[in-house]
Amino acid sequence: MWPALRHPIRKVSGPLARQGHGYGGGCPGNNLPFGLDSPIRFTLFYTIAGVLGFGAPFLVVRHQMLRNVTDDEPKPQE
Repeated sequence: MWPALRHPIRKVSGPLARQGHGYGGGCPGNNLPFGLDSPIRFTLFYTIAGVLGFGAPFLVVRHQMLRNVTDDEPKPQE
């Protein structure tokens, strides 16, 4: 049974495996959210992405630690 089905299965799945959802292949920088055309632009965007990606968790923790969490109503000053 399997030898008889091997050829039709390869006929259908062969082109699908080679094309793979439109992905061009192993080009460097193909999956980056910014282009590699200009070195200055690349450096600027890479720095911004790195600072936001690395610094955002620290800013979130700082915000959570500084906010007032108590449910007590403030007492009026006399």
